[in-house]
Amino acid sequence: MSRTLKDIGWVQRNDGERDRRYGMPQVLNYDGSRDRRFDLFQQPTFGPSQVLTQGRSQYYNGIDAHTGPGVYQLMTMPGMGRPTTQYSGMSNDLSRRLDEHCRGGRDNLALPMHQAAIRGMDVRARFAPADGALEARAQELLLLGQREYSWNSRNNGGFNPYCYR
Repeated sequence: MSRTLKDIGWVQRNDGERDRRYGMPQVLNYDGSRDRRFDLFQQPTFGPSQVLTQGRSQYYNGIDAHTGPGVYQLMTMPGMGRPTTQYSGMSNDLSRRLDEHCRGGRDNLALPMHQAAIRGMDVRARFAPADGALEARAQELLLLGQREYSWNSRNNGGFNPYCYR
């Protein structure tokens, strides 16, 4: 039986509570138990962040992102300050997806990226390759469950207009 990204989630105990033995979302059966035909997923291991856009410039700096599946995070950095993670996502082709975000157009992050550039903030990206699309989705669910990202309007929380202060 093939599995889709909808089959990824937190393992449930018989009483309906989350099974705390698993620190990552897993491939699930219909009853919420872990499908043992799949290996346990690993937590994402991010490399150093790379600059996508710099200050008030809206020109995209190409980065050497992985061309396979994985998760990524976009961060804003005001001047020499500490980067703040604003968005977390997954893709089957990290290089292509980061390229879509940075080139603007009709992308879901075109407005936040433009607002960051207007405010003179650097936008940085870091990414972690995954073994497959299912593991990338599990890693994304883990990251989205850890905190609310202000640019993730569909998956958790909603757009926070105060994220630039």
